[in-house]
Amino acid sequence: MLHGITSCTRAGKMNHQTEFEIHYQFNGELRCFLHKTRQLCQSDALHCATLHAGVGTVSGNVSAGPIAMATLKAERFGVTKVHWKRSSLQD
Repeated sequence: MLHGITSCTRAGKMNHQTEFEIHYQFNGELRCFLHKTRQLCQSDALHCATLHAGVGTVSGNVSAGPIAMATLKAERFGVTKVHWKRSSLQD
């Protein structure tokens, strides 16, 4: 780990990960966590938020399908107002 960014070597290439802040509400309670990955999109953030809330499963990926469907699935689990950004806590 170098300066808070994880890197690994695969087939001679460096693979840098970025730290993201994912914010959401679970049953009305504000929650936030950090997630490291190469890239993040809204459907990935929805999936991670349901896992973080303890209501999603890895095999039952809430983000499968159109983003509107993923949002509705997450809302049925009590996960709402999911948004994300690059972490400002990186070195």
